[in-house]
Amino acid sequence: MIRRIFIPAASLAALALAPQPLAAQDMAEDTAAAEPATEGEGDPMAQAMGMLGAMFPVEPLTADQQGRLPQASRIITRMIPEGTLGEMMGGMFDKLFGPMAALGGAPASAVVQKGIGLSPVDAGLTEEQTAAIAALLDPAYEERHAREMAVMPTMMREMMTVMEPTMRKAMAELYAINFSQKELDDIEAFFQTDSGTAYARKSFTMSSDPRILAASMESLPQMMGAIGDMEKKIAAASADLPAKRSFADLSTADKAKIATLSGYSVEQIEGLLAESQSASEDDNEGGLD
Repeated sequence: MIRRIFIPAASLAALALAPQPLAAQDMAEDTAAAEPATEGEGDPMAQAMGMLGAMFPVEPLTADQQGRLPQASRIITRMIPEGTLGEMMGGMFDKLFGPMAALGGAPASAVVQKGIGLSPVDAGLTEEQTAAIAALLDPAYEERHAREMAVMPTMMREMMTVMEPTMRKAMAELYAINFSQKELDDIEAFFQTDSGTAYARKSFTMSSDPRILAASMESLPQMMGAIGDMEKKIAAASADLPAKRSFADLSTADKAKIATLSGYSVEQIEGLLAESQSASEDDNEGGLD
C-alpha cells in the first residue's frame, strides 16, 4: 500500500523530533565556541541548522519529475490534510507517551539524584525516603511534574504543525521522483474515491493506536536479543585487530609525535585528558537532569 512508506517515517520523525532542538542547541554552542561570530554572520543556531542540512544533500528534480510535481503535491495534500501531523503527534502523546510517562509517577528519583548527586538506588533509599528528600529539595515537585507533562501534548502538536509544510513538500518531491505518470494517475484516482478519502483520514491516526506500542513491546525481548547478538558480532569482526591504546599506553616517542602533530605539548594533552576524565566522572555522579 502506498502509504506504508510514509506512516513509519512520520512516526519515527515524531519520535525523533523532541531531541533535535537540544542537539541543534548543542551544535550551535559548539559552533559559537569554535568560531566566534562576526558582525553580519547570523546567529549560531542558524549556522548549526545549515550544517545539519548540509549533511543530507539532495539531487535537483529532473524536468520530468518537475512536470509530475504538481500532481504529486495534490496527492500529498489529500494524504496529509492541514493539521494532520499535529493531530497525529497529539494522539501519539496522549495514547502512547502519556501512559508511559505516568507509569513512573512523579520523578522523585530524578529530583533526588540531581539534588544530592547520588541515585536513590545507589544510596539504598526506600520510596518513602526518596519522596521525603525530594520534597525537601523541591516542595512542589509533584505539581511541577504534572504541569510539565500537561504542556507536552500542546508543545508536540505545535512542533509537528511547524514541520508539516516541509514534510508535505518533501513527500511531494519523493512521489514525483519515485512514481511514474501512470502510477500517479492511479494513486490520485484512488484518493478521489470515498475509500481513498477515508484511508487518507484514518491511516495517520491509526499510527498512534496503542496496538502499535503493544506490538513493539511484544517484540522487545527478541529485539534486545538481536542487539546483544549484534554487539557480539561487532566484537568478533574486530577481534583480530590490534588492541586500542590510550595516550598513557604510548611510548615516549609516540607521545612526542602526537604532540608535534597536534601542536599541544605532552603535558597539555595529559592535562586535557585529566579534565575530560574528571568531567565524565562528575556527569556519572550527578546523573541526568
